[in-house]
Amino acid sequence: MSLQEAAYRHLLALLPPGRYPREGGAADGMVRMLGGLEARLLEEAFSILAQAFPQTAGEEALAEIARGRGLGRFLGEYLEAFRERVRVARTFWELAGTLPGLFLWLRAAGYRAVVREHYLDDPNTRAEFSIWLWPEVFNYTTDRWDDGGTWDDGSSWDYAVAGAEPSRILALVREVKPAHARPRGIWYIPGPYDAWDDGGLWDDGGNWGANAIQIS
Repeated sequence: MSLQEAAYRHLLALLPPGRYPREGGAADGMVRMLGGLEARLLEEAFSILAQAFPQTAGEEALAEIARGRGLGRFLGEYLEAFRERVRVARTFWELAGTLPGLFLWLRAAGYRAVVREHYLDDPNTRAEFSIWLWPEVFNYTTDRWDDGGTWDDGSSWDYAVAGAEPSRILALVREVKPAHARPRGIWYIPGPYDAWDDGGLWDDGGNWGANAIQIS
């Protein structure tokens, strides 16, 4: 049932019993016209309401919502990645400066992360940590589908670091890390998350991803 038809039936339901207009008559045409006006007003109201939520807001409205939540869009950030960060902003501000907050923020931006707090290795380095990142939501983090190639042309549809991605990762980490903490290193592994599931031990001399790119 269309919204216009629903509005028409709603208006008919407001009439006293026995006063329904004859179908196809002038009065019925008037009710249908009013139903159409009501439907258009409802559509406009729904459209305006959609701009109030990050899940459905347009790009400009999303920027306004983000501003109200203390966020800005990073250089080169995909709109849907930005939308997801805005959606979880309230939880982010509750967890900012904590390890769970760091995982939340990187996950919202499309990354899977492993974080090593170096005080576990040396108590004198309590404020240092390292991060390894893998792309998890590829359309948030990479540009591999927009390189001018064609589908099934024999090219390697591999993971690649987009132009603004290193600076965006640094900005994400700076935004969420504790003020006193310092990243010792940030590495980006442009491929699936499997290097950390080989049964090896931390710092056992193994090769943790031959294609790892050091960002910081």
